[in-house]
Amino acid sequence: MKNSEGQAQTGARKVVIVVEDEPAIGELIAEAISDEPGYCAIHVPGPAAALEATKHVTADVMVVDVRLPGMSGFELYDRLKKDPRTSRIPVLFETATASDDMSEFRRRGIATYVKKPFDLNVIVEYVKRLATAPNSGSPPASARPRPV
Repeated sequence: MKNSEGQAQTGARKVVIVVEDEPAIGELIAEAISDEPGYCAIHVPGPAAALEATKHVTADVMVVDVRLPGMSGFELYDRLKKDPRTSRIPVLFETATASDDMSEFRRRGIATYVKKPFDLNVIVEYVKRLATAPNSGSPPASARPRPV
């Protein structure tokens, strides 16, 4: 189920942007999230589309693949955190190589990720938890920008 911008702006639904370059995986994740009452997920194929989507839709959560063409999920995360409009959006990462990515997760204070292959129910539960957490959108202190 796709959502129009008008629906995304209403308070009735939590909006989730899924950034995944594999169309089948991205659509599967978006559909599983959209099947939840009160949630609407939008699949975008890459970082540039994600940045463009955030100009038009206010996301409650983003699901981001670490390995993306042109810009890694980490680089996308860094750009989102620098922009006041998107800095508070919680991000759930998906990774095929969690052990290789651990140092990047730690460096940024990222604790929410799932390893591929993943259980869709696990992703949906993470998204629901992130979307409804009292401090939703507040990055942990270790992930906040530090003065240089």
